[in-house]
Amino acid sequence: MILFALALVVFYLNDSWRAHERVRRVARRSCEQAGVQLLDGSVVRTRQRLAWRSGGPAIQRRYRFEFATDGASRHVGEISLDGRRLRQVTLDLPENGRVVEGDPGSVDRDGANGQ
Repeated sequence: MILFALALVVFYLNDSWRAHERVRRVARRSCEQAGVQLLDGSVVRTRQRLAWRSGGPAIQRRYRFEFATDGASRHVGEISLDGRRLRQVTLDLPENGRVVEGDPGSVDRDGANGQ
């Protein structure tokens, strides 16, 4: 039983690390495509919950990052994952409004195809 619990902890930590690294790549690529600068090169997990899907349980995660359009002002972006699938990327641009990419049935933006 202890070995099983330890295996679950290791799985969770590895999955969390992989999700965080993937979200960093997506944030960087989304900022490049929008012509803005990702600030601090980091993302922060703001929400996480366990959800039940037809295929079983999945961890839903939401991350937040900051970017700048002019090098001085900070703006917020968000990325949502459902398990390993990219759900949505949102950039709140001051002059162009909100940019939203992705939908529940879309192919992952970083080319991982949910893997």
